[in-house]
Amino acid sequence: MLYKPGVIEQKEIDFLFDAGIYNEDIDIREIAAIQGFYEKHGYIPDSHIVTFLNWLTYSARKNISNELEDITKLSFAGRCSTAQSFFDQILDKMGFRKLTFNVGDVFGTDPIHALTCLEIPTKINGEDAVRTFMLDPTFRQFCTAEENRYERYNEEKRWSVKMATPHPGYFFNLTAEGREFAEGLIHYGFFEVNENSLKTYFDPFALYLTPKEAYEDSSHIGRISSTTVSGLDYWNSVVSAEKKAFIGANSFDLSTPREIVQKEDRRLINRIRKNNVQSELDAMFEEQNIGSAINNTNYSTK
Repeated sequence: MLYKPGVIEQKEIDFLFDAGIYNEDIDIREIAAIQGFYEKHGYIPDSHIVTFLNWLTYSARKNISNELEDITKLSFAGRCSTAQSFFDQILDKMGFRKLTFNVGDVFGTDPIHALTCLEIPTKINGEDAVRTFMLDPTFRQFCTAEENRYERYNEEKRWSVKMATPHPGYFFNLTAEGREFAEGLIHYGFFEVNENSLKTYFDPFALYLTPKEAYEDSSHIGRISSTTVSGLDYWNSVVSAEKKAFIGANSFDLSTPREIVQKEDRRLINRIRKNNVQSELDAMFEEQNIGSAINNTNYSTK
């Protein structure tokens, strides 16, 4: 397992979905090999992309948390900008193209959620191709049970969006497709960008931004799960909303997989050298002691 249990006491949070965050072992040497292949050939083999992305979102979640927290229980509320900043720096360092933006700018509102789109060159059936992924390792913050009740329509206004509505998780939860999508995103922290996934992802945010007063028919409040906006329209808005990631004072571990492996190898070599030197010293002292013992032995003859 990747994540260790937390040390500090954390308030238990109830979530709409049972999905937990990705917590399986990652072979850093395999990721280093993928990085090396990309640096040499300019693309990642298609069958290795998900493995690489699992490491990337794991690294983001580690970097936006502290060692005392139980990462598996976090909602990651308020940490999306920090995650975006991490992605911006590590992907620049590794030479990947990406696009950063805020969901609020897609809809022309105040900032809501900072995101990163990553382009991964690959080959499909021998032909050059590019697969694009939305990186959202903090999506779980929109799926707390407390903020996704229907009653939110009738309660006080909260957070940066000044209106009383359930969070996006509420609208994902209205359909089987939405629930499946949300659970996958909570778990992996990314999804591939296409017409359907963009619409599935952004429609709940559009509905989150729709106050009850905007519904002509009050029976539709909290019952509608989609809009008339297409995935392509959302994508055009994302591209138009591109802006530089906010770079704060966070201190990230920006070690690439190859750097991590190289560091581990140096430690191993130094440890072997140290052990060899110690073995030589032990042998030397052992010989000296034996020699001293022989020299100090009194032999008598009769």
